[in-house]
Amino acid sequence: MSDGLLSIDVGSELRSLCEAQLRGTWQVPAEFVRFALRCGARHVRVDRRGRGFVVKWQDGPIAKDALNDLGAALDRQRGVEERQRAITDVEKAGAQPLLWAAGLRGARLQVECANGPSALRFSYRERGRPQLTSGYPEGDTGGVVIRWSCAGLDRRRAVKWLLMAVRFAAGEVVIDGSAVSRDFEAGLFHVRLDSPLPCRLGLTRRGDEPVLWLLQDGVVSARAGIPGYPPFEAAVELGGLTAAGSSAADLRRAVTPYLSALVDRAVWLMVEVADRIPKMSGELRQRLAVLLLGAARRGLKEGEVRNLPLLGTAAGGDRLMSVREIQELAAQRGGRLPTIDTEDLARDRLMDPAATLVASAEVRGLLAELIDVRFQTAPCRVRSARERLRVWSRIRFEALKRRFAGLAGFRRLDEQELSAGEKSLLEISRMAVAPDRVNMCRGGGEVRRSARDLLIPRENRVVAAAADDLGEKSEMAYPVLLALGLANRLPVRFRGRWRRTVAG
Repeated sequence: MSDGLLSIDVGSELRSLCEAQLRGTWQVPAEFVRFALRCGARHVRVDRRGRGFVVKWQDGPIAKDALNDLGAALDRQRGVEERQRAITDVEKAGAQPLLWAAGLRGARLQVECANGPSALRFSYRERGRPQLTSGYPEGDTGGVVIRWSCAGLDRRRAVKWLLMAVRFAAGEVVIDGSAVSRDFEAGLFHVRLDSPLPCRLGLTRRGDEPVLWLLQDGVVSARAGIPGYPPFEAAVELGGLTAAGSSAADLRRAVTPYLSALVDRAVWLMVEVADRIPKMSGELRQRLAVLLLGAARRGLKEGEVRNLPLLGTAAGGDRLMSVREIQELAAQRGGRLPTIDTEDLARDRLMDPAATLVASAEVRGLLAELIDVRFQTAPCRVRSARERLRVWSRIRFEALKRRFAGLAGFRRLDEQELSAGEKSLLEISRMAVAPDRVNMCRGGGEVRRSARDLLIPRENRVVAAAADDLGEKSEMAYPVLLALGLANRLPVRFRGRWRRTVAG
């Protein structure tokens, strides 16, 4: 080895390592949570403080050797070989997030780890020497407390990423005093699986292709798509297959051999929930039909899908037709079937409602690929002036009924029918009023009080606009409550916190 190799600037090497492992400084708080869960934490609290973050947890202390190695890696007065060996030891201990956080420009890192009546305190700031001391815990906090900041930190972006990254975590994560919204956005059905990999697999209301959330220690590390297959989402734990700190490319390579099995399990779930189709609303029925027909188009459980009751006719009722029955009906009518997009109010004008299929354009396209059928606009009979007036009156009445549905004793929506954003809105509304006295219902209009509770209509403009992103943007909570007229019902401590969140 030449003398020139001994002049390596380990500080620059460490900074390059940090920048290579992180997509930005905003990723560090999520890495702290991952580290806490890896240490065995069951409850992690993350708060914005000053220009940085404070992360706390009670269970899962940090080993003293890991803090010693961290100090050796950051100490500029240590030898090159000693520092490089310490970096390797920190990585072996799975404590890379501490190393990354300290190696960033302008970094300040403090770690307190209490163990009974004693505590270890580690502190470091850029260009200073790390300090590791023993003493008594500060106050009655106990557990582990990490305080961190660095130059150019975008705290808002860090919180946004954190909200997304930890929503599948096994432990509870609280950010700025609010529990993180969990599971998939706009979810319909989901199930936990141990095979082919530990994962949570779900069917969602939106999406055109499968999305895999690749996790390490319960925290999202990467995202991957599987083009060409029916859409679903899966949060897949890869901690047992990949080393801590693995890159997104490493995670995608690790999950590749299991893709076919994951798709198969997703289609199995689609078939399993098909018996609930008759009880679903028209929108959800069409969505599940898209999922199942998309699977059949790829040859996945095609025989089973062809026999499932999927689509209704304009005649209404609970009777649904399978793909095989639709094919037979089309054959009787020369390969053509009349269709309408929805069971609209004009169905009593149809010439043959019992043979008129209710199917969206997407469903019709998938059916045309599976069976020999062509679709045509459903023919309608001509109405008299009296009939037109009667239908117009019915249309207006139905529109008003939809607008105020739920406000006069109509069925309230079950929790499983709500998207993640709607669940978040319901949760903060219950916090503002009372846990058991707020429900969400169908229809539009304003928030109204019934004899028993407060009803929030799903199609209310504020609710519809906020529900899609409220799960990721906690700062929207207070403005939404203001718009719904519920903010004044909040306890004072929550009003102040949300006002401060909105202000910056």
